[in-house]
Amino acid sequence: MSWNTQLFLLLNGPAAPDPTLLPGIRMLAGSPVVIAPALLIWLWVRRADQRHAGLLAVALAALAGQCANLLLGMVWFEPRPFAAGIGHTLLAHAADNGFPSDHSTLMFALGTGLLLTGAARAAGAAVCVLGLGVAWARVYLGVHFPLDVLTGIPVGAAAGWLARQIQPPLRRHMLPPVERLYGRILAALRLPASVFPRGGQ
Repeated sequence: MSWNTQLFLLLNGPAAPDPTLLPGIRMLAGSPVVIAPALLIWLWVRRADQRHAGLLAVALAALAGQCANLLLGMVWFEPRPFAAGIGHTLLAHAADNGFPSDHSTLMFALGTGLLLTGAARAAGAAVCVLGLGVAWARVYLGVHFPLDVLTGIPVGAAAGWLARQIQPPLRRHMLPPVERLYGRILAALRLPASVFPRGGQ
């Protein structure tokens, strides 16, 4: 038995988990798809304009991380534990490729991106810590092997590094039209730019 399977069996939840904890663990496992866009939008409307280039870079790099996962999935197919008849499945999921974990990648792309671009370092550190919880939850619920979520960490970190590299050219070339579009949206909604207080440095 491989270390990946042994660690999965160690972390996977029991057949009859605590019903008071299970809903919260399921919410944690699925939280990245809500947290990522919500946090980026919140930071955009709250942060000073000079942080917008970093937030834009993080958003694009997070998408790049998901694209990298698609490419990795074409090279390596890893059945999910329940598809291999291993452990307990506590969350309904399609029996598609589990490698790498998109949720783990997304959290660490977001967290490391916010850290490395300086767009929101405290939030980035918090997201990375939460990302560890997401990784554990997805193994506990039986939808990923540990290798799936562990691979998502360096893929996400690489996406965060990419965000830092593309931040300067985005600030020069892409941010101005995005800022103009943002201003037009506020105008169309008849919202003043000051309706959302923005933080400083």
